[in-house]
Amino acid sequence: MNQEQTLDVPPTFYDKIRRQFWYGKWMWVAAVILFVLSFILWQWFGMNMVQVRTGDAGNRKVLLPDASEVLLDASSTLRYRQHFNEREQREVWLKGEAAFSVVREKEADQHLRPFVVHTAPLDIIATGTEFGVKAHQQQIRVTLNNGRLHIHFKDKKLTDRLLQPGETLEYNGDSVQVLPAAHP
Repeated sequence: MNQEQTLDVPPTFYDKIRRQFWYGKWMWVAAVILFVLSFILWQWFGMNMVQVRTGDAGNRKVLLPDASEVLLDASSTLRYRQHFNEREQREVWLKGEAAFSVVREKEADQHLRPFVVHTAPLDIIATGTEFGVKAHQQQIRVTLNNGRLHIHFKDKKLTDRLLQPGETLEYNGDSVQVLPAAHP
């Protein structure tokens, strides 16, 4: 039996199995799930993310790539890119409590590069300032020591706020309150 004779055999049985495998609805569902999972993994690990976690009893000082400092409180997590891109804003993601001392950094066109702290319900945007954040699920407290902060709510029903030195913003999931600076 030579190879030419095996090619003359009608391929209906194998073609039918191959078509059922590739054209069946389960294969397409599996392909979509695989694509989504690979995209999520690429987003999570492919961007050179650094994650710092503290235990229940300890604080940890973190020096970011732009020389900004973060004092991470107990039971907190901070994520950030290993290298901040010079053309984009500097971003960190926080769960828990932290104190930030942000370095003022200018872009090539002399505009200040924003520093953004992402929490679940809101983003805190700074350029060069010192502030503290307590972010526990929908309970957020932001206290500004010096500089200015722009608070952007992810819930479009709430209006953004601008904090001045000494002010504290409290957010509890459905209401926002700005407490004025305490006067001696």
